[in-house]
This record gives sequence, structure tokens and C-alpha cells, in this order.
Amino acid sequence: MDNPFLSGNYKPVLRETDARDLKVAAGHIPEDLRGVYMRNGPNPMFRPIHYAYPLDGDGMIHAVYLDGGKARYRNRFVDTASLAVERRAGRAVYGSFTHPEPIDPALFLDGENTAPIKNGAFVNIIRHGEHLLALNEATICYEMNEALDTLGPWTAGTAQPVRLGAHNKRHPRTGDLHAIQYTWREPIVKFHRFSPAGLLMDTLSLDLPMPTMVHDFVLTERHLVLIAGPAVFDVEAMQAGRSMLQWRPDLGMRIAIVPLDGAAPTWIEGDPFFVYHFANGFERSGQIVVDYVHYEKFSFEAGQRSTLRRMTIDPVQRRFDTASLLDEDTEFPRINHLHEALATRYVYLPVASGNNATGGFDALARVDTETGAVTKHDFGRLAIGEAAFVPRPGGTREDDGYLATFAYDAERDASSFVLLDAGRIDDEPVAVVELPQRVPYGLHGNWIAGTRALP
Repeated sequence: MDNPFLSGNYKPVLRETDARDLKVAAGHIPEDLRGVYMRNGPNPMFRPIHYAYPLDGDGMIHAVYLDGGKARYRNRFVDTASLAVERRAGRAVYGSFTHPEPIDPALFLDGENTAPIKNGAFVNIIRHGEHLLALNEATICYEMNEALDTLGPWTAGTAQPVRLGAHNKRHPRTGDLHAIQYTWREPIVKFHRFSPAGLLMDTLSLDLPMPTMVHDFVLTERHLVLIAGPAVFDVEAMQAGRSMLQWRPDLGMRIAIVPLDGAAPTWIEGDPFFVYHFANGFERSGQIVVDYVHYEKFSFEAGQRSTLRRMTIDPVQRRFDTASLLDEDTEFPRINHLHEALATRYVYLPVASGNNATGGFDALARVDTETGAVTKHDFGRLAIGEAAFVPRPGGTREDDGYLATFAYDAERDASSFVLLDAGRIDDEPVAVVELPQRVPYGLHGNWIAGTRALP
């Protein structure tokens, strides 16, 4: 197709496969690493009617299981209710998140959701308690098992499927999972709290001027932090043939500091900018420190700059300022997730140097936010995506572990799984594992420790 996000290494793969004893092309897999790296991403099964990357598609999980120095690969679609409708039709029937299409009611079975917007559950995959969850954008999520079978919508101990966002935070002291939900229909953002076992405990609602897209949020030890740039849902714009998502800088930036003890939120306003992803947030000397990827505005246009910055929020003075941490095009910032909501020093994220023939990310950077030092691993002609942190068993330091990512070689049209030492990112890879098929560019994934290799 002429859509660049459906060609090259964005092109979907349709084969679901399983391969054991993968070839280790360089280095070796640490013997004591036992678990699975899973990564989700949009992978349309049928030729789309409309397609806005990264807001549309069908979820596909690519998983690399490590156990005893060996690796196994498996990939599966997330079998959502929306995908079931299209499987029966044998074609795409939904439009895009930005350009919904009316659907013939005859395509739905009794009891199915007839909404014109597809839930592909393609953005992230996390584990909370004993639940493995494929996440979409603030909609119903789907529970899966370790073999990547789809079990169905997650209810979190309630009578109905729960809705939560793509990025959710686990409190380092309580083990509670904090999740966000928003909708294009109402100017309301909800925060849900789930127990360590995965039961819905309570929900808090906040009002915004218009229905707003809030992809991510911040958790500290004592606060939830909502940072809402004015990327709003405009039904009138959609009815006029324009995107339903519009950038409204006249609305400004809205930041809510929400105490976890139930006290009233503090609201802060400022000049608008946009953020998809936060690396981490924590409290220091009465201020809230947030590391994030900064955009000047929300736009689907190519060529926007996205750089790593640090925001410092003063809740008493009700003001914030930002400073640059890395002035290079980047996205997908990650930390050692065991330190989430606590003070962290290192951020890991892919960067684009412009040396890659694909035009994608071709290096992985480690940013020391205390000293400003930047260390990189240059992947040369290979293109990479987000790198998840893999804690070293028994490790105690923040950077004691590995970074896991998929790398794509356009010359061979092939992919590999790569492990780097998080403390010495510029060293040769700890391991490079050849994969049995190409892994398209995707979105978010995580290391799930303790998962044994499948039988």
C-alpha cells in the first residue's frame, strides 16, 4: 500500500509461528535469566479502510522466552471482539480511530458492541498479579496466558470488563496498580486503582475543558500527576471530514497533582506542549521531577522533533519549568521498572542519528540525568525500537541488568533479539538471537520474570 506505515518493516506479518532453540549469533544468553520478553504492536490482519499509525490495527504479541541459556520465539494475534467481526467478514470493516466508518449492523452478532471504533489491544502488554494484559488506548483490555492464547476481556473482579489506558503504574510500596481511562465522548479522565491481586479498588474522576487524549501519566510515592496537553476530540471536525483529534493550543496545558491520600487535587496551567510518554516521576525537596519526551504540539505531520526533557513542578507555587536532557530525536523512554515512582538516575531510549537507511532509530542511548552524560550503543544499519529493562537476578544497583529490544536488518529483511548490558551500553551485545521471521516495528513491551519456557 502507499501508506508508509503499512510497508517496509511496518508491513504486517500474518503468520503465527513457534520456534525452539533459536540460534545465538553473537555472545550468549545468561544462564540465570528465566522469563519472557513480550512486545505488542499494531498489525492489521486485513487491508485497512483507513489507517493512522500508531492509533489503529490489530494487536500482535511477539515473545522471546529465555530459560537456561536457550531462547524460544512465539507470536500470536490478540483475538479481540473487533477482530472476530472482521474474521467473519473476511475483510476490514472498521475505519480509523481518526476517521471512523459506519458499519453494517448485520455484521454483528447479538450482544456485540456495534461502536464504529475498533479496539485492537495493540499498544502494550503487562503483567499485574497473575494477569497478563494486552492493552489498547483507554478501552477494554484482554487477558492472555503465557502461551499467548487470548482468554477474553479482563473484569478485575467486577461484573463488566474494565477500561484502562496503555500505560499504567505500579506503586513501589503498596503494589497497587494505578491506571488511567479517558473517552472521546466526555471531558473526563478517570484514575483506577487495582489491588496487587488485580481487583478494582476505587476510581477517581477529573474534569477537563474538552475530551482529551491522555496517553500516559505520572505516579510518585505520594501523588498521581495528570499532564494534559490540548490534543482534543472534536466531533464537529470529524463530521466535516477532518481528523477527530485536533490540536487546540488556546486551551493551554493543564496539570493536576492528585494526592494519593484523598486530598483535593492541585491544578496548574501553563503554555501548551504535547507528550506521549513519561520515563518516570518522583518527589524531591518538595518538588515533583518528571522525565519525558517533549513535542511542541500534537500532529500527524512527519518531521516533528521529539526530545528528552526534565520537568520540575512546584505544587506550592503552582508552576513548572522544563530543561533539556537529550537534544536528539527520540521516543519510548524506559527506566528500570523496579524503581518506578522512586528517584531514578538513568533513562534508556532509542535515538535516530540519520545513518540508518530505513530512517528509523539506529542507536540506544543511556542518559545519566544527574551528570548529563550520554552513552550510546550504535546499531549501525539495524533499526530498533523501545528497549525494556531486564533486571539481573540478585542485582541491587539501578542499572544492574540488561536492555532487551528487537532489531531489524533491512538488507536481509530479517529481525533479531538483542540483549545489552544496561551498565555498559556501549559494549558488544550480551547476546544476539536470530528470529525465525521478521518482527515489524511495534510499540511497547515488558520483561516478565519467572516465566518458564513453554513445553
